[in-house]
Amino acid sequence: MIGHPSARSHSYQGQDLFVLEILDGMRGGFFVDSGASNGVNGSNTKLLEEEFGWTGLCIEPNADLFAQLVRNRNCVCLDYCIYDREGSVEFVEVANVYGGILEQYDPEHLRLVTSMLGAGGQLPTRLKPARTIGSVLREHAAPAVVDYWSLDTEGSELSILRSFPFDEYVVRVLTVEHNYSPARERLRGLLERRGYVRVGSLGIDDCYLWRSGFPLPAWRSRAWTRAGTGGGDRRRAS
Repeated sequence: MIGHPSARSHSYQGQDLFVLEILDGMRGGFFVDSGASNGVNGSNTKLLEEEFGWTGLCIEPNADLFAQLVRNRNCVCLDYCIYDREGSVEFVEVANVYGGILEQYDPEHLRLVTSMLGAGGQLPTRLKPARTIGSVLREHAAPAVVDYWSLDTEGSELSILRSFPFDEYVVRVLTVEHNYSPARERLRGLLERRGYVRVGSLGIDDCYLWRSGFPLPAWRSRAWTRAGTGGGDRRRAS
């Protein structure tokens, strides 16, 4: 059985239920949601916050989605980009459409946005402040053990993880979007070198656990695999 028996998922592929099952229905945990969208549709952390008393950070640089996010959620909400450096970055921003850092934007989504604009349309980009995940965690006095991190930034996931301060923080459960890109195995290699193990996949997200925290048997790892065909699937409600 996938998930916690009393919980109704908000995630597109059951990521919130995965977290609850792995952590035995944990209450009062701490999450980081990078690419939080409006905090409701497809949210991997809404259930954790509202039904299980978790606290955490929701990060969403898209202005329209952020305006909805602050109305929908009670946790700390932040409207800048998470990246591998501090400063400013060009951000692809379309109302109510998933955006991303231009220099690493997912090619499939770039084609989608371009087709929406039509011939002669100008790619909508804005200059946005960028922060490293380490600086954000320190600023908000995050615990040294982050119970769950949902990482979905439309192409910049590998760069973000390369800058993660693994010597300061551990993440017990991590779901990271790969969208079947060439970076998928590089993500895996990086995380495995840092003590994480991939235990399954949910759609276009891979699921990782901190090895020192959960020496899971192989049968349980195999139970956590759900096929997905791309970004379109993940945007349908469960």
